Amino acid sequence: MKNNIVKDALILFAITVCAGLLLGLTYTVTKEPIAMQQIKIRDAALNSVIKDADFEQIEEDLSKQPVITEIYEASRNDEVVGYAFKLVTKEGYGGDIELIVGINADSTISGIDIIKHSETPGLGANADNDKFKDQFVAKPTKQLTVVKDGADTDTEIDALSGATISSRAVTNAVNAASDYFNSNFSKGAQ
Repeated sequence: MKNNIVKDALILFAITVCAGLLLGLTYTVTKEPIAMQQIKIRDAALNSVIKDADFEQIEEDLSKQPVITEIYEASRNDEVVGYAFKLVTKEGYGGDIELIVGINADSTISGIDIIKHSETPGLGANADNDKFKDQFVAKPTKQLTVVKDGADTDTEIDALSGATISSRAVTNAVNAASDYFNSNFSKGAQ
């Protein structure tokens, strides 16, 4: 009986070691391709929010910024044409929403692109549809608000039907990028 317990324990131990080694090997093999894919997705998003630009990451202390994770300077022919902000907001209904916000040098929003989300399909996931994202284009870098019955001013964003939380999460992230831009990069701040 004692031999059976030891034998079973050794078998379990061997299975656990093999599973751990396979898991570690899988992680090692897939780590770089996953990182490369994330860079491709980020680069595509950068190019979708500010077209035909070269991007250079700006090293900023973002420790006091709750949602901004990276900032990029966008230039064309050695002239700064805007800035792109990578943000991760925790305000989404289904979890984190990761997005890129582009802001032109003239203090207007050039576009947004949602990189990753876990929002409800058919509701909050519609934040990734062009109809919602295009509302932000050419808006001034002022505080935007979400309204439920049609946006009438240049500071209003029409909420997605049934997804006000997701709409607010994206809008608040855009506002964070606008605030940072206005404080650090707009012509009035310099």
